[in-house]
Amino acid sequence: MSDKAARHPQYREAKSAAIRLLSHRARARGQLEERLRGKDLAAEAIEQALNDLERAGYIDDEAYASERIEALLRKSKRGSRALIHALIQEGLDRHLAERIVAERLEGEDLSEWAREVAMERIARMRGLDAETARRRLYGYLGRRGFDDVDALRAIDEALAELDEQ
Repeated sequence: MSDKAARHPQYREAKSAAIRLLSHRARARGQLEERLRGKDLAAEAIEQALNDLERAGYIDDEAYASERIEALLRKSKRGSRALIHALIQEGLDRHLAERIVAERLEGEDLSEWAREVAMERIARMRGLDAETARRRLYGYLGRRGFDDVDALRAIDEALAELDEQ
């Protein structure tokens, strides 16, 4: 916004607070809005400040989403549902989150990822009966966002591997 007279009286405060938040780490626009609302700033001032920061390139939800997905996947492999949920929880729009996750996971073998996660987890379940291990693995893989088909296939392979040992 180039006309300073049209800016809300709390604009400078909102922009300064947003810059302080961004100086610690990148954030999604939704996260910034939530934090600034918590400071009892006017919605108009928040909107103006975030629009200016976005135009200047300090807020980029698409880049943030891509970087965040990579960080999550460095920690552990996850399915699309878990990645989408994490991005939405961080203030990103659902459609953007779904698109970015789909683009990132295109060409990945999620059934193989689910199998790897199941194999790592089954090692901790020695001594459990097969049904208890199956139930726990199913919940574990579900919480990591793998779909039912990939989870069930991975569980069968992990349990077969456990039986062989």
